Amino acid sequence: MNPRHIAFLMDGNRRWATAQGKIPVLGHKQGVEALKKAVRACIQRSIPYITFWALSTENLKERSEKELNYLFKLIESAENYTKEFQKEERFVSIGDISGLPKSCRAVLGRLEEKTKKNTKITVCVAFNYGGRDELVRAVRTMMKKKLPSSEKNIIACLDTAGIPDPDLVIRTGGRTRLSGFMPWQTVYSELYFTKTLWPDFNEKELDKAIGFFNQTQRNFGK
Repeated sequence: MNPRHIAFLMDGNRRWATAQGKIPVLGHKQGVEALKKAVRACIQRSIPYITFWALSTENLKERSEKELNYLFKLIESAENYTKEFQKEERFVSIGDISGLPKSCRAVLGRLEEKTKKNTKITVCVAFNYGGRDELVRAVRTMMKKKLPSSEKNIIACLDTAGIPDPDLVIRTGGRTRLSGFMPWQTVYSELYFTKTLWPDFNEKELDKAIGFFNQTQRNFGK
């Protein structure tokens, strides 16, 4: 049985570019192509929810202005490179979107509005996302709404409210940690790490990860 929700930590774009003798930002461009391939593959495998971590809170603080400007331009052009999916996918952006330029926020808002009635697959993309930051924002929302402290209310105030927790988390690029990705939602997720750099991630790699998932007995604390 395929997982219901797969989350991707897309690591390795810059290392891929360096290995190819290209400037680092071109790794991100190739990473977008890998993302599109992953969406197609998940649609073909009837996986209803997928999440991509595109930009972390740390990325916004640590990356060069030149690299960030290139990433922002990729976001601004998202309506163009997602055209083939806009009749099938429901697009959802998560993270602290207020930290992005106004032009990026406008594009993401239009994509969400344009695709909100689609039901074939929900594609969540995390921008300016950090797990601790998400929890802090969730607590602030609870306080603002004067909600009592409970698991149910915390879940309702997370960025992913209404979306099932990931069954499978795939991290490319060889690192074996989650780096703060969805600390609440991944408590029972199966974790798959591959040395494959994100731009090289393909259907074969996806099927390896799904095969790993299907061979894992999930007890959920029982």
